[in-house]
Amino acid sequence: MGVYEGFAELEKYGWSGSGVADGYVNLFSPASDLAIPALISDIEPGLRVLDLCCGHGNVTQALLNAGADVVGADFSTAMLEHARRRVPDGEFIEADAQDLPFDDNSFDAVVSNLGIIHVPDQPKALGEVRRVLGDDGKFAMTSWCGPDVSPTFQVFYGCVRQHGHPDVAVPEGPNFHQFANEDMARGLLAEAGLELQSLEQLDCYWELSQPDLLAEIFEKGAPRGGYLLTSQPEENRTAIKSAVTGMVAERFEEGGVWHVPIPAALAKAKAV
Repeated sequence: MGVYEGFAELEKYGWSGSGVADGYVNLFSPASDLAIPALISDIEPGLRVLDLCCGHGNVTQALLNAGADVVGADFSTAMLEHARRRVPDGEFIEADAQDLPFDDNSFDAVVSNLGIIHVPDQPKALGEVRRVLGDDGKFAMTSWCGPDVSPTFQVFYGCVRQHGHPDVAVPEGPNFHQFANEDMARGLLAEAGLELQSLEQLDCYWELSQPDLLAEIFEKGAPRGGYLLTSQPEENRTAIKSAVTGMVAERFEEGGVWHVPIPAALAKAKAV
């Protein structure tokens, strides 16, 4: 059995079709896009950069605008279709982060915006990052902060725990928030030959026009959130979505819109 095989199948299935990909682009990405300026802030014009787990090409586009020489890589053909439409002059390749089709020392920098957290064998992916980086190469990645600091995850997963069916659970996978923990991030990066330089929290959020949209974001724009909702009996699913909507309405209303924070962690490292 491979590393986190059930988790790997869930991610592969989720991102293989247009459903989750479209939902992510149209619903989820306004929050994740807010991490991009900080993610690429150290990238200088002319650097050869790999945008790993590039998704719909939003980071690739920003890197091109910053004057970098960029390749975007993702395993999802559905997301790559979005990327090629979004950035018609971009270079994109279908690739597995755990087995990259690039020579050693191919890039000056690698960036990944909320992508490596979806990879089953994350140490292997980090090893591939180090392999394709040149000496003193730069690496930057983001991940979502956990429920200890994230109001979004407090609300969504709290409602799932309270109202979900006990037999419905996401397959076991890597710790989804481990790169938001400095000690864990430092250790994982060091094992791959990467030295953590900084770890900071980024203020990502959605501005929602209706409080029921947070449940829709998770149901339609995230493989794990979608699985947790669509696998529920109808009674439980309805109860979860109603509870999420109620908590969003209660906690996050600001002047007729709902400001829902989902903070991210930005880790920057260098090859050693």
